[in-house]
Order: sequence, then C-alpha cells, then structure tokens
Amino acid sequence: MNVLNQGVLGTHLEKRLRKVSVFMKVQESRDLAMLSELIDELPLAVKCFIEHKLDCDRSPSSLLEYTRDFRIFFGWIAPNLWPFVTTEKELTLDMFNDITREHVQEFSDYLTTSRNLQYKSLVRKIHSLRSLFTYLHLRFEHNKTPILKRNVFATFIMERPSNNMEVARQLQNKVLRLNEIPAFVKFVQEGVIEQNNVQAQWFHNQNRARDVSIVTLLLESGVMVSDIVNLDLDDISLQDGYVIVTRQQASVRTKHRIMFGNNAKTYLYDYLKVRIDTYSPQSGERALFLAKPNGETQGKRISKRAIQAMVKKYALKFGASEVTVRQLTHSFGVQYAATNTVRNMKQQLAQRNMDSLEKYFILSSLID
Repeated sequence: MNVLNQGVLGTHLEKRLRKVSVFMKVQESRDLAMLSELIDELPLAVKCFIEHKLDCDRSPSSLLEYTRDFRIFFGWIAPNLWPFVTTEKELTLDMFNDITREHVQEFSDYLTTSRNLQYKSLVRKIHSLRSLFTYLHLRFEHNKTPILKRNVFATFIMERPSNNMEVARQLQNKVLRLNEIPAFVKFVQEGVIEQNNVQAQWFHNQNRARDVSIVTLLLESGVMVSDIVNLDLDDISLQDGYVIVTRQQASVRTKHRIMFGNNAKTYLYDYLKVRIDTYSPQSGERALFLAKPNGETQGKRISKRAIQAMVKKYALKFGASEVTVRQLTHSFGVQYAATNTVRNMKQQLAQRNMDSLEKYFILSSLID
C-alpha cells in the first residue's frame, strides 16, 4: 500500500464503527461509541491500524485501551521530537522514523517513575505500541520499501521484576480480609450519616440496595466490573445462585455460569424488589443494574465508571483507600483459593491464565 487515503479510510471506518454486532456486549458497544469519538484525534496511520483490528473482530474495549495508550505515548514524545506539531492528527508515518530505541527506553522509564505504573500495566502499553509499529512497518511501502524503516519496539524487552510470590505480596494489603468483608458490606448498606450533606444522604438512601448488591456480587463471585455492566435480567438465577457472563478468548466468545453466595442472593433479591420503583426504567429495559444520570427521570444501564466511583467512595469512607473494584474481585479470589482447587478456580473465574490463578493461592497462604 503506497498511499494513505483519508477520504476512503474515513468512509470505510465510519461504516465499520456503525456496524455493531448483535453479539457485542453492552460495555463493548459503549466502548465502540467512545472509540469512534477518539478516532478523529489520531494520526491517519494509526486510524488505519484501528480499522484493521476492527475488521479482524478485535474487541472495541481492547482497541479503546490501545487508543489511550497511543495518546499517552504521542503526548509524551511529540513535544520532544516534533515541537512544531500542535495536534496528534498532524503526525505522519514518515515522522515515526525519528523514534529510536532510546526513546522507547525513556518512555518506559517515564511510565515507571512519573506515572508509577506497575509491571503489568507497563507491559500492556509497550505491547500496544509494539503491535501498532509492527503493523505499520509491514503494511505500508513506497517503491517496495517500507515507509517505516524499522520497528523500534520489536526488540525492546522488559525484564520481569517480580514473580508470582512478589505480585501476591504487593496485593497483600490491598484486599479485604475475611473478617473485614462483612463489615465493609454492612458499611455500604448502612453508610455514614451525612449530617451536613442532605443531598448525599438522599443519594445513598436511594442507591444503597443497588450498591450493596453489586458489592456483595463482586465479593462472592469474582465477576469483573464489565460483567456487572453487561448483566441483563435474563442472565441471573436467584433460585440457583448464578449469573451468566460472556468472555472472549482470541475471537471466540463463550458463556460461563458463575455462582454467587447467599448474601449476594439476599441483597440481589432486595434490589430487584425496588429496581423499578427506584429507577423508573423505560418499558423493555433489560439491564440488571440501573442508574439515573443527573437530571434524568428514567434509569439506564449503569456504567463501568459509575461502579468504579461508587466502590471507591465507600472504600475511602470505610478507611480502605487501596480497595477498588478490582481489589474486591481479588478479595474473592483469595477466599475462594483457601478452600478450592485450581480446577474449581478456573471454572468459577472463567480464567485460563495460570499466573493469575496462582497468585490467589499464594496470597491465601500469606494472609493465613
């Protein structure tokens, strides 16, 4: 391919972005919409990469994270290499030849020191950029010569600074202990009396049935925040105590039955009794968990950001500032590992990565 055609690409990409699969999860649909907004801020060559990945059925959620990684990189390197550039859109493929391996190392150092990224997050960002530059190097030619003469990310290797034992130790003070879980759940349910903030107290009273059901579901099942967002009323069985979630490995989507505990069952039942009266959803709204955006009278499917903010709010007031949605999932993993086998863990968490599972067994022994 010798020429990057802005017009053809724009038309093709707009059509592709509008083609939302009926099999796409709710969170992916939202991420696709956000991706379509951010795409115009990217260099043309990068837009080609995103289009290619969409055509290969790559998850829009993954590509949205890729896009954010790219913008962090370009935002860091552009002032150093191209001070005359005012927007990322002005960057051309040929300009990427100015990037050296030393720049990659400096960017890695920047992520570690200035952004305090852990190894896993650092690897993900470098992997995103390696994937982009590999595509650009192989895809675009001029007179049978690559426009991007070298892929500086291809040979960049990061030494893994920690093993699973050290990863587990890092999580040790970020999860809720067994004796803290009931106290945290009770705190979410009862809250703190906001004597000087009537609005905050009203907001808590309105949403606490929903909030405590979400928190207990995270703590008693190990589901991820995206699973919570995607759940429909048809995906839950209170009688049998399970939810159905969809996970993707490569391009294959599979459904998994994930069990939850009795406390979650109780709180979910209480929430479902008040769901319609509290949130007044439109007729036919199938989302399990709802939220009322400011100024709106009808509830809509809750967002991932709203759940993350909700958990963080309660955690800070509870005195557990390190606790996030992800840490609640980790808290479940630790407790589950104490009494179950690896096989059971793989099934319950719908997780194939052995490193991810091993850290729970190690952490369980450390906490004991």
